[in-house]
Formats: sequence, C-alpha cells, structure tokens
Amino acid sequence: MSEKVYKTTKEECQQRIKGVCEGCGGELEPIETVDNSNDPTYWVGCRHCSCFRGGVEEKYFKVARQLVEQGILLPYSHLSKYDHEDSPEKLSYYYDTQTAGLSSIIAGIDRMLKTL
Repeated sequence: MSEKVYKTTKEECQQRIKGVCEGCGGELEPIETVDNSNDPTYWVGCRHCSCFRGGVEEKYFKVARQLVEQGILLPYSHLSKYDHEDSPEKLSYYYDTQTAGLSSIIAGIDRMLKTL
C-alpha cells in the first residue's frame, strides 16, 4: 500500500492556526480528514465543538461570549435559548453556536474600523 499524500500536511495546517475557537474559546488543532475529492488532508478544527474553524483572536471571542450570555446580540435570532435549556449539552451548543457567529462579526467590524 502506498503512503498517503496529504493536500495539506499536519505541519502546514498547524502554521495556519490563529487564535482560539470562535465558538468555545478553546484550542484549535490540525484534524485529519478528507476533502471534497476524497483526498486526505488536515483542516483546522476544534474537538470540543466538533467543527472545523478558522479561529479568531481571543479578545473577539471574549466580547462575543459576553454579549451572547447577556442576550444583547444574537446573530442567530431564530434559535431560542429556551429550546436548549433542557440539557447542559444543548445549552453549551446554543452558546457556542451564537458565539461563533458573533465572534466572526466582531472581528470583521474591527477590521473595517481599522480602515477608517
């Protein structure tokens, strides 16, 4: 059997990691997967959230999580917190999903503000 040839190696993927998971604030790491052509590769992901992520600076995550926990700004307004309160896992999913969306928005706003 021949050796796997990765589209993106673990080392290349590791170099692309920036910041923290935009959903839970946890560590991002290279995760072995296959791409849409079924070729082996590594993508940046969060094992806690079970998602592939791009990563954000920790400050964006912290601001987003505060705003979500306080109910001030929710990017996915169709998701109701009350529908997720019947288990700790569902509530964690709710917070992580809302925070991931808002973290990226806040990072984008900051980039825009820097151009003014």
